[in-house]
Amino acid sequence: MSRGGEEFYRVPEKIPEGLSEGRVSFSSPLKGDREENNRFHLRVWPGPKGMRSPAMVLLHSLFSASDVGYVHWASVLNRLGWTAVFYDLPYHFRRRPKGTWSGELIFGGNLIRSAEAIRQAVTEVRIVTRMLKASGAPEVGLWGMSLGGWVAGLTLCHEPGLACGWLAQPIPDVATAIWDSEGGWVLRRQMEERGLDRKRVEKLLPLVCPSHGKLQLSSKRVLVVGGSHDSVAPPSKLQALAKGWGGTHYREVGQGHIGYQAMPSTWRWGRELMPEA
Repeated sequence: MSRGGEEFYRVPEKIPEGLSEGRVSFSSPLKGDREENNRFHLRVWPGPKGMRSPAMVLLHSLFSASDVGYVHWASVLNRLGWTAVFYDLPYHFRRRPKGTWSGELIFGGNLIRSAEAIRQAVTEVRIVTRMLKASGAPEVGLWGMSLGGWVAGLTLCHEPGLACGWLAQPIPDVATAIWDSEGGWVLRRQMEERGLDRKRVEKLLPLVCPSHGKLQLSSKRVLVVGGSHDSVAPPSKLQALAKGWGGTHYREVGQGHIGYQAMPSTWRWGRELMPEA
């Protein structure tokens, strides 16, 4: 896993320059067949010390079509001295190809595209964290929700030197999200139409499942938040993930997958458990 992961999520030696306040975009090192997705987009809110403030990268959920909630959390981070960076995941927001909805192509029955999208996201987030450090940020953390938590978890397993990770209902493995959740029926049908059953998917995708990774920072610098009624990222799976990662902090909110409690609760618990973060 380690050697394969190093190659799969390899970061180019030359990191882009030009990180600045507002909306910025950069060429992705991993190109695909949709031109709109071949650049990664950021929205940057510098902290009180400009780009020399500690920074948090915000990673949104699957199918997100609005960043309004994340703009709120960016303002909260700013008030407490952080730089906030909102990253558009592959095929979402400004990366959405014409004729598709935000995030549609990440899971559309094309397993290779799905794996490449996760690979692209983790590689780009690693680049963003390095760009922030090169711009003067003394510490960089990740705060992800659902798909964003999944990508953040994988990044924590491959990028050394990160300060913390707050993962709200991250997807621990693909098979569980597709075959064990009520909301996965469309994806199940699409996979099965292409001859992909659960066993084959589990065999093909260990590199993109956080549960197969090893953290590159102390487990006490990571918070995993589950939802007690979540069938996409079940509490039992997230508890096992936290234990497998060496005993990360684990907390739970009373909701299904995606709700109004997860982000504010993650913020509160993250600040309580890691007050120096």
